[in-house]
Amino acid sequence: MFEPLRENDPREIAGFRLTQRLGQGAMGVVYLGYRSPRPVAIKVIKPALADQPYFRQRFAQELEAIRRVGGFHTAALVDADPDAEQPWIATEYVHAPSLDVLLNQHGAVSELGAWWLAASLSDALIHIHSVRLLHRDLKPSNVLVTTQGTRVIDFGVCHVGGATGLTSGDAPVGTLVYMAPEQAMDSRKASEAADVYSLGATLVHAATGHPPFYADIPVQRILDVPPDLSGLPESLRGLVVSALSYAPEDRPTAHSVLEAAMDRLLEHAVPVSGPLYPPLPGAFLTDVLQVEGAPPVPPDPPEAVSAQEGLAGPALGDEVSPAEPAVAGASSGAGAAWADRWRGKIRDRRSDFGG
Repeated sequence: MFEPLRENDPREIAGFRLTQRLGQGAMGVVYLGYRSPRPVAIKVIKPALADQPYFRQRFAQELEAIRRVGGFHTAALVDADPDAEQPWIATEYVHAPSLDVLLNQHGAVSELGAWWLAASLSDALIHIHSVRLLHRDLKPSNVLVTTQGTRVIDFGVCHVGGATGLTSGDAPVGTLVYMAPEQAMDSRKASEAADVYSLGATLVHAATGHPPFYADIPVQRILDVPPDLSGLPESLRGLVVSALSYAPEDRPTAHSVLEAAMDRLLEHAVPVSGPLYPPLPGAFLTDVLQVEGAPPVPPDPPEAVSAQEGLAGPALGDEVSPAEPAVAGASSGAGAAWADRWRGKIRDRRSDFGG
């Protein structure tokens, strides 16, 4: 997950000491940094782009998106300076593997694990859409998997409601193999339904081990081509087929996906007491727990930091052992109350978010 700093990389940004590279994208480089014992992820725009007004505008829009969406389903904003010589954004560092990495290492998730992902990601989309955002690039590499749920990251190509002048219909924004056809045709036509389409495509990859489409150029995604659903569990087929409908109006809402997923999880009595580990295959869960149990160590730790003020995740001395993934027929003894809470929450969200 980490790469050493390169010769030309900065060693400090606005008081944050940079220690490693976390990744690199089209606009900038992401570093692991510290200004306190808690690690942050710092995205710094590339020097070659820093003088271009378009990329500064996009960077400012990404900052606005992170600020709006908060930190429950994403990585929370820590600090930023969009007007610096090299603009930067610092967010909470979530020490967790991406869904893409887990799928590459272990293959497809279990059927119940796919339903868990459907519930967690639709829940995230409901919140993202409620603050007038479209993500526009939901895919396995932009999903971090933790024992507490998923986190959706990278708002670099999102659309912020009310913003103007940044999206052109000349070229699609996002990732073609997970992209809705109307978004591939014209990025300005992206909508909440396009994000649901990307959710369906992500579920196909998670449940089968392969993406639903194989596209290198936009014209391949504009056509009404049936997805490759080989290996998809039958219980997921109805939801996925509707989410991947060619016409946006034929797709379910994120609320409907959440409700369907929660109904399925309740049928399988996913445990609601004791360790709340997600119902993922053992290999997936082992990797998630190993990463969470070994967070990065700050380069110069203070002399005394309490457990609550220290790094996010389990204390370094704590033993963490994975629980067996939930199976059909497992019982927690509290399913009915949990079901009532979830159904009430879904009803409330329909009212709060206009669904």
